Amino acid sequence: MKREKREEGSNSIDKISELPQDILQRILYWLSQEDAVRTSVLSKSWRNIWCTRPNLNFSDATFKGNMHQFLSVVNTALQLYCDQRLCVDEFHVCMSVFSFDCASVSLVEEWVRILTSMCVKKFCLCNLPKRSIVEELPSVVFGAESLQDLHLAGFVLHREAIERMVLFKNLTSLSLQRVSIEEGIFEKIISCCPLIETLDIKELCTIEIHTPSPETICISEGNVWFHKGPDFFRNLKYLSLCGVKSSLEHLSSCKFPSLKFLYLANCDGLKGIKLFIDAPNIIYFGYDGDFIPSISFATVTSTEWISDIHLTCELSDDASSWFIKLHELLKSISQSKISLHFDRYSLNADRDGIRENINMVQDINGGNKHASVVVEKFKFNWLPLSLISSILNGVFSICRPRNIEDFLCGGKGEMKRIERLWKILTERKITKEDRFWFRDLEEVRMEISDYNQKEWRPTTLSELPEYNDNNRAMSLLKLRDYREYNPNDPWHWDPMSLSRRLNENQRESN
Repeated sequence: MKREKREEGSNSIDKISELPQDILQRILYWLSQEDAVRTSVLSKSWRNIWCTRPNLNFSDATFKGNMHQFLSVVNTALQLYCDQRLCVDEFHVCMSVFSFDCASVSLVEEWVRILTSMCVKKFCLCNLPKRSIVEELPSVVFGAESLQDLHLAGFVLHREAIERMVLFKNLTSLSLQRVSIEEGIFEKIISCCPLIETLDIKELCTIEIHTPSPETICISEGNVWFHKGPDFFRNLKYLSLCGVKSSLEHLSSCKFPSLKFLYLANCDGLKGIKLFIDAPNIIYFGYDGDFIPSISFATVTSTEWISDIHLTCELSDDASSWFIKLHELLKSISQSKISLHFDRYSLNADRDGIRENINMVQDINGGNKHASVVVEKFKFNWLPLSLISSILNGVFSICRPRNIEDFLCGGKGEMKRIERLWKILTERKITKEDRFWFRDLEEVRMEISDYNQKEWRPTTLSELPEYNDNNRAMSLLKLRDYREYNPNDPWHWDPMSLSRRLNENQRESN
């Protein structure tokens, strides 16, 4: 009986192996090189598929051997494709070489020549040494005319490297990360890429962008200056600036008719300026920083757009005007669905400074509580117990949160903070002078969810210790004349999911 069962099992149909070769190659496209090689033992159909797929992806991080052995494996695989006259659409190599020797440089140059003859479309060469960048980029990289996507990381780029640079008439995406270049070289590279749509730049010194009408720009850790022609930002849909130190005031004179996504993080270039953004079709604005910028938007025609404000609170530095500035920022984005997040409060903040802020805001609003801005979600981390009441009163003096959220990590400190928050909201345990905003508070309830927010469910304070570290606690507030809060509203989307959504919409439109 057992024998018959084994024979019956051995005759079961393997439908996947019967799929056409191009579909099997597409399956392998999503695997690492090591995992793709392992599929050769699955069946006869899979035996040689791994060495014919149109993409090669190598990383020494998972390679068991020294650097020369790694380079030899890459070279052998590429030579195999060349001997079989197969095409490679995408070629990725990531390594951590402190310094190439002559033989290694020759190998890399030979790879590029072979790939150029194969009309490679996407080329990614990353050198991530543990010490400082010292290796020069082989100049042959800029001779691959067929490239549509070029990604370089961890190299020194001298002027000699671009002397024979061809016109990249097909290149639409360029990523340069931790690439040290001489002045003027970046502008030369961009001038040879007339169809560039996506720029992803990280840790360059100074960047001046003249390329016409890109669709995506991501700049990290550098200075940037954009050409201010009337059509420069005509097609720009995604703009992310992180750690930019140069002034961004020139963006106020630009128009962004197609911009959907704007993210500004830790940009000193926002200090001391009033930034005006003319982006009528924006659907997401995100800010992350340790100071409150002055930013306003032109009339937005989007039916719904989202603002995500993440502040590291240093109230001790500017306690007398901190909430005033935040009030102005929230007013400028009041037509959007706002998520407000406070993080890492300064322990030097005091109740007197916060009270001064509150009094000034009340004077500005003329005592009109309806002048407060609606905030869909207010979150905070690491809030000192001694300041919870004052901070909440400060927040409620400038906005009307529909819900308050705190992370539940299981520690005693977190539980005490949530208990303190719950008592303030339900038992009105605050000082008499901080009580004015309770007039509009009609209902408070607690809900909890996992980190992915797939489902919110009612809970009680006594049940919280039973949950694990992946849960988050939320206090939902019902205030007079407010609609019910829906946790599944699109303002829950994070910047990355919105970015993916934009890309999906773009692919569908094409």
